[in-house]
Amino acid sequence: MPALLRLLLGPGRPGCGRLALLLGLAATACQPQADGDGAAATPPVGHYEGSIGAPGQPGTRAALDIRHPSPGHYEAELTVPTAGTLSFVADTILFSNNQLRLTRPARPGQVLTLTLDGDFWRGTLALDSAAAPALLLKRGAPTPSTYRVEEVPQANGSAWLFAPSDTGTPGAALALLPDAETAPAAALWADALAREGVIVLVLPAADSATTPAETPRLQAALRLLRGTAGADTAKVGVWAAGQRGAATAQVLAQESPRAAFLITQNVAVEPATRAALRELTKRKLPVLGLYGGPAANQRAAAWRNALGGRRGATVRAYRTAGPDLLVSRGLSAGLGPELPGEVVEWLRAQ
Repeated sequence: MPALLRLLLGPGRPGCGRLALLLGLAATACQPQADGDGAAATPPVGHYEGSIGAPGQPGTRAALDIRHPSPGHYEAELTVPTAGTLSFVADTILFSNNQLRLTRPARPGQVLTLTLDGDFWRGTLALDSAAAPALLLKRGAPTPSTYRVEEVPQANGSAWLFAPSDTGTPGAALALLPDAETAPAAALWADALAREGVIVLVLPAADSATTPAETPRLQAALRLLRGTAGADTAKVGVWAAGQRGAATAQVLAQESPRAAFLITQNVAVEPATRAALRELTKRKLPVLGLYGGPAANQRAAAWRNALGGRRGATVRAYRTAGPDLLVSRGLSAGLGPELPGEVVEWLRAQ
């Protein structure tokens, strides 16, 4: 009976995923060997290249890296260079009977399912209700990992920590607080920023937000980020959307918790928000406002006025993108124009 392997990422030090061998009743399931039908017992390590494409459309170049960095520990990363929002590091690896299943963290509707056929992987990439055929051929040894991902259980659902593999140079870190509208895009942003060296903690989405509810969440998130390997503790901040952005501004206007910067997304300017921004202005806290959609310019102008046009306060409007800052593009939505570059450049300037 073939062994079933699953990479379980639990709480603890980032990157310390553990490989659990899910056993059947037969003792032979513990043995790392193929059964009589030639099925592999463990995922075949290597670098695979090929294409992913929707039916009737040209294929998009893609690569899959399966790594075995330490005993009992496997990693898998899908890279799609021309459609970056499809790229991800899997949080779960299921392998049995030459069939591989990779699930994207914080975006369970994206699943790569493949069957091993010699040196080929054949299967599909599921994107919510759609599925695109995939064909990948082994090309050699796996490339180095880009970032690691860890599930962090929360009282209201799991958070996900995306941390670059290279921790030699300390970099910025942020807690990403999506609302219901922007939650599906949170994993895409976390992937894009982690590939640029930014540590991202994606918290569970919230339909509504208040200062009392957000304060303990934010305190815990900032504390976790400051203790993450590779984080520059002087550059730990927050990105919050919608009502959570307004509530976060009010939280940071208090004496505690302290953050190094604030990024807001699609936040409406209301009296309480305006008062919080005045306090943040006094403290000279760097603020970046992001807006997407047809009304982006008007809403951005209101936010800029609330900030008083002070130095260090920047506002960006993306009319061609949606409120989630995504635009329709090929197999999947892509990040808006000049993104993530403008956000990364702003973070590095702080």
